[in-house]
Amino acid sequence: MRNISIHLYKLISSSLLFLLFSILVTVGFVITVTGGVSHLFQLDVHLSGIEMAFSLAMFVSLPFLLGRFCYYFYLMVKRGRRFGVAVFCYQNLFNPFNFLLFPSLLSTYGQESRRRCLVSVILLFFIYALVYQAGSKS
Repeated sequence: MRNISIHLYKLISSSLLFLLFSILVTVGFVITVTGGVSHLFQLDVHLSGIEMAFSLAMFVSLPFLLGRFCYYFYLMVKRGRRFGVAVFCYQNLFNPFNFLLFPSLLSTYGQESRRRCLVSVILLFFIYALVYQAGSKS
């Protein structure tokens, strides 16, 4: 397994960029809809802008993360299996998705692809949970 390091400067800068993006989305939306800037100083308007930015991030990341999962899952099933393990066999209970649950059936290349598949699924779940949580507060 690889070591995971957290770069605080990159994390803070990306968070600040997301907040700046959500503020720009809010300002553009409010000016377009109302034709004025009188509603820009209300907290509810900015919270709605942040929710819209989260929704936009969700709609952009869905095809990307789904494509990433499919690509690495294909590589895991195609090239990542150990020698002698078929795609449909009793070892994975005749289900190729069980390669995600049984890393002992995979080579080192397959375990790397498995890790990338799981990361994309976890990120997808996290983004959906975040948008759901932000939307349920309203």
